[in-house]
Amino acid sequence: MAPRPRWWHILQTSKNEVRLAVDLYNRSGNERQLEAFIVHMTLGWLKLLQARIDEQGGDLIQRDARNWRRKHPEGGWLYKPLRTLLRDVLDETDPRVANINFFVGLRNQIEHRHEAKIASVVAGRTQALLLNYETTLVEFFGADEALGTELRFSLFVSSITQDATAALRTVRAQVPRGVLDWIQDFDAALEPGITAEQKFDFRIYLIPHTGPKTDADAAMTFVHADQLTPEQNAIVEQVQTIIREKKVPVEDLNGLLPKAVVDAVDTAIERPFTLHMHTQAWRYFQVRPAADALNAAATKSDFCRYNPAFRQYVYTPQWVTYLIRHLSDPATYDAIRKGSKRTAAET
Repeated sequence: MAPRPRWWHILQTSKNEVRLAVDLYNRSGNERQLEAFIVHMTLGWLKLLQARIDEQGGDLIQRDARNWRRKHPEGGWLYKPLRTLLRDVLDETDPRVANINFFVGLRNQIEHRHEAKIASVVAGRTQALLLNYETTLVEFFGADEALGTELRFSLFVSSITQDATAALRTVRAQVPRGVLDWIQDFDAALEPGITAEQKFDFRIYLIPHTGPKTDADAAMTFVHADQLTPEQNAIVEQVQTIIREKKVPVEDLNGLLPKAVVDAVDTAIERPFTLHMHTQAWRYFQVRPAADALNAAATKSDFCRYNPAFRQYVYTPQWVTYLIRHLSDPATYDAIRKGSKRTAAET
């Protein structure tokens, strides 16, 4: 029997890292579970991308300006890091890339005494990191390599009851301000729409099944939206509409017009903030499209929403908080006042 190719052995290492990540996350207790999960999941992703590139005949070694392979200071070759492999394999706008980069950055923000609380806040993204790995694994190497039958991952349900929703708000309030600010900054730097992607932040609607149960029924069944019939899609849309009808009026009541945003920010910072600067600010942070954009609703919804009935944009209290924090930095204030464009490094 011919020996297995190198990429196959790299792939098995990748899968073992993910198995370990899930085992550590699901273990009893709450000591460093999130950090351990992030470490081993990112290693799993690194090895998965290495296996894909090697299987396709690509190069895993970094090269210098002369195209010579670079040596590691401690011996051996210098391999391409995860961020480079992501650029080589996936499109930069792919929500999977944003999800992975989120956890690479979050690992440096974790304070161990608050780790369990941080885990609750990022639960949907944690779920997405694992689900993305599984779908990508199957996409690259086929269903025979899938891990789905082996993994048991706790499903996070954050709001079954009103008490549960209130408890989640309480937990979020206990997360260090610096971590929440980092998450807000990360999300704000993404293209509009990425944060709503299931591949970035996994969320589900739970609809109770009230009919008689058969032997073939599971307690919970996951169905992809693109596999639904037109009738089933209509039901899902009805559920989403019910949720929106409950939520949107409350959000609209909290919506702020530009003048209200300007007044709040101008009072809170030391330097003047005007309506013109507010326009410069939403352009700088790419919070909403220009007035003549084809898709007026393409906003960063945490900060701004388009109201089609009144054909105007309303802003959130989070936008006010974000502006106050960033405009307190003299360099950012000056850049916005001058109408500068935000650079890639700043995002």
